Amino acid sequence: MLTCKEITQLVSESLDRPLPLRKRVSVWMHLSMCRLCSAFRRDQLVLKERISDELERASREKMSEEVKLSAAAKQRMKKELSKR
Repeated sequence: MLTCKEITQLVSESLDRPLPLRKRVSVWMHLSMCRLCSAFRRDQLVLKERISDELERASREKMSEEVKLSAAAKQRMKKELSKR
């Protein structure tokens, strides 16, 4: 049986890459019995999700900033649209 310290390391590794079947089964067995390690895993999954959401939001904001037009470009567009 793996220790809690080993399980937390494996849980962290599993967030980055898939674990081999034998290790996944060992982690699953330990998590089914240890509520503290289960809570650690749940917290890690929440953190991963929130970080992913934040990175996605930051990426969208950066893209929207890149699309902004200069004042001169806005004026040219207004001028062209008012002609029509």
